[in-house]
Amino acid sequence: MGLSKRVRSEKSKTGSKLARSVPIKIIGIILLFSLLFVGTALAHADNFTFVLKWGTQGTGSGQLDHPYDVVVDSGGTVYVADTYNHRIQKFTSNGVFLGGWGTCGTGKGQFNYTMGVGVDGEDNIYVADACNDRVQKFTNTGTFLGTWGSSGTGNGQFHYPYDIAVDSSGNVYVTDSGNHRVQKFSKTGAFITKWGGYGSDDGQFKYPHGIAIDDVGNVYVADYYNHRIQKFTGDGAYLTQWGSYGAGDGQLNTPKGVTVDGAGNIYVADYHNNRIQKFTNTGTFIGTWGTKGEGNGQFSTPKGVTVDTSGNIYIADTGNSRVQKFQVGPSYRFATNSAAVIIAIALAAVTLKKR
Repeated sequence: MGLSKRVRSEKSKTGSKLARSVPIKIIGIILLFSLLFVGTALAHADNFTFVLKWGTQGTGSGQLDHPYDVVVDSGGTVYVADTYNHRIQKFTSNGVFLGGWGTCGTGKGQFNYTMGVGVDGEDNIYVADACNDRVQKFTNTGTFLGTWGSSGTGNGQFHYPYDIAVDSSGNVYVTDSGNHRVQKFSKTGAFITKWGGYGSDDGQFKYPHGIAIDDVGNVYVADYYNHRIQKFTGDGAYLTQWGSYGAGDGQLNTPKGVTVDGAGNIYVADYHNNRIQKFTNTGTFIGTWGTKGEGNGQFSTPKGVTVDTSGNIYIADTGNSRVQKFQVGPSYRFATNSAAVIIAIALAAVTLKKR
């Protein structure tokens, strides 16, 4: 074979190898980035944004003294249990004072520490009048409608009623904290059923505090000294629980308030951890915010939490004698699956060698 033919032959072989090698390299690179993308995904996390606050410590209109609870009616009006002032105050969703009612006493429309506040589908307001061991019912302008309860352990009696929630049928649920139970009533105060008892077993309580009801009638109870949330049917059948003592994600330190948003997510006022935690309705941790302090988004022993129909969150920031409002929205971060990345690199390396 002549020199020119050998040169042409070698060039032909080299070109053939190059032709085969280039697409293989391209495939390898595509494979690498494809698997890296699979291994690296956008992980969703909620972003809790401070909107505004209102209230300073005092006795004047719009001032607060250790508010324990907060609730929002169907029109977005905010009602605050102004606990140490023995009254209910009413605000717009932006904190503008609208009115209030109540003084310290035992008469109709008077209170001895307003602990919990609830609202029904007709925007009537129910108040846990804790040290008078009774529940009082009002219109949303403060007109007295009725009351029930007395001190004791019998059906319909209370020992330090702490919080109130109302279901879609108008049934009223009360955490009877000192009796370590939940009681259920009709909207006129007729006793229906009860459940609980002192202890740490499923369905038992150690001073239950906050209570909330979701759209399908499940009941969530902040089991204060058991550092957990318990979930029940509307008739008190135990369903599940979550939480343990601590400061980690999903752990609780004497939870106080609890509420449910329109999507069925659960918010908990994690009292001694000075934060709010968010969970699914089966207890999977979603997010948290807050630290101890007086700044925006900080808390001092928060006790009450509620959500309006737009998803805005209101916190009774008890130790700071104020209400804080937040918005929740999605944020995203890249979460990498290390195993997928290693596999991608190994496969790509093998592929690139085949040339």
